[in-house]
Amino acid sequence: MALIVFAVGRDADFLVAGVPAAARVVREARLAGMASCEVLAGSGWQPNAITRSETQRLCDSMPVVFGPAVSGNDAARARARVAVIRGDAMPPAQAIADAVAGRNEPVEGIEIAYGHGIDEAIARAMSARHDAAERLRVAGRNILRSTAKPTDGIVSRYINRPVSQALSAIALRYPGIAPIHATIGTGVIAITMFASLLLGGESGLIAGALLFQAASIFDGVDGEISRATWLTSNAGARMDSLLDAATNLAFLLGVAINLQMQDRVLGASLGYTGLVLLAMGLFLIGGVAARSNAPFSFDLVKEHYRAKSAGGVVDEKPSQIMQWLTFMTSRDFFALVFALLIAFGFATLVLALFAIAAAGWLVAVILALVPKHA
Repeated sequence: MALIVFAVGRDADFLVAGVPAAARVVREARLAGMASCEVLAGSGWQPNAITRSETQRLCDSMPVVFGPAVSGNDAARARARVAVIRGDAMPPAQAIADAVAGRNEPVEGIEIAYGHGIDEAIARAMSARHDAAERLRVAGRNILRSTAKPTDGIVSRYINRPVSQALSAIALRYPGIAPIHATIGTGVIAITMFASLLLGGESGLIAGALLFQAASIFDGVDGEISRATWLTSNAGARMDSLLDAATNLAFLLGVAINLQMQDRVLGASLGYTGLVLLAMGLFLIGGVAARSNAPFSFDLVKEHYRAKSAGGVVDEKPSQIMQWLTFMTSRDFFALVFALLIAFGFATLVLALFAIAAAGWLVAVILALVPKHA
């Protein structure tokens, strides 16, 4: 069994990247294979509602008992071989499993105790209280940093992600925050962006472009919250993808309408042309997906261009050209570039680039899908 010890109840209830510290350590103990778990803290402590509910969510079927830090003379506990875990150390599951199995050097914050030696181990864990809150804050920052994706491009890695993680850190200070709240926030920014573009004029155009970049940044928050709190779901991922696509289309349509309202016919025509070409490509992908009873996915196109010419085997690593195309067509990159171009008065160039990209994309879709389904 595992005994998770906090010096005071406040530390056990402390939100570490949105999840109470006690619940986080309980989850790691479960993943380490512990059969049961007891969480101890200061005299008279009982977990608050958030700690109790999050522990129940993350412990799965492992029995968990809460109580104050009392003597370890309970008969069942005294006969057991116990992993005494200092809660503020927040060791990962592998470290706990290795410590229990005796496969590693002593790990800070984990002590294997037997019989009446459990009391001494609890006392030692209780004595490390002077820097517990700071340890938990550092752990929260590290957890948020780990929510970055390995596929992040340069813009996302050095501009968008630091800002979105700072926003996520603020949001996760509030109990009950969930990814859907951030998704709604992104939707509100997107609606405000489209409304700004429809106001017309250069001021509306610039405001819409800046809000498009803001939506691109804020879009990272829901994913960061979900990964930090283990609240990921397929439904949430689909909703996020649909919102991304809707925001992109609303921006391009809004810019075209804005230019039309300013009698800038060339720019508006390029925007509408690009949207029509994009819709044609989406229609082709949707038709292929419907005929094969598969979900709508851009993977139908991606897999074609990742396949080797000999035998159609998919490469482990995409070519340099595909890597650059993926980077240049990623939302974080073109949102920033389009915002800057519009801010400097090149809105027509933005829609020209979009029309060219849409035409190239349509050709790529046709080449990928038509030979397979002719």
